[in-house]
Amino acid sequence: MQAIINEWQLGTTLNQALQQQHRADFALWLAVLSPAVQEMAAFYTPLPKSAEVNATLYQQLSVRQRRSFAWQETDATVLAQLNRSAQTSLRQLKLQSALTPEPWVRKDDAKKLDGRLMSNLDQHAIRRLSGKEQPIQEGDETALYEMLQELNANPLPL
Repeated sequence: MQAIINEWQLGTTLNQALQQQHRADFALWLAVLSPAVQEMAAFYTPLPKSAEVNATLYQQLSVRQRRSFAWQETDATVLAQLNRSAQTSLRQLKLQSALTPEPWVRKDDAKKLDGRLMSNLDQHAIRRLSGKEQPIQEGDETALYEMLQELNANPLPL
């Protein structure tokens, strides 16, 4: 079953299930909607003009910049610190691993995923990993007027 991205693809079935208090139908139609929030029209925001990251903002908020999952030069000392903290106590190990995350993989390769992991991904994640993003549709304000005119001409039976 293909995931439904926008509510308008459902028509009025979601609204009717809610109004008629059909909880099972409402839960089913809600589950069919896509979990990918960035693909929903209401949450689409254009990208900023400059993608510069202000390093002083990280310093002001005392937040560490995101690290890659691959092995880095400083990871040998991080793992040695984790080893020492594991010998001290479990609490120290948990604190140390939260403060300095360890590497997950030897080499960062986005294409290399286990087959079992790929089979458990949904279609949106697979499409995102393959680089085949769907083009974002621009909103048409006149289409709303036409839809309202059509609904006014053909009212739904109650």
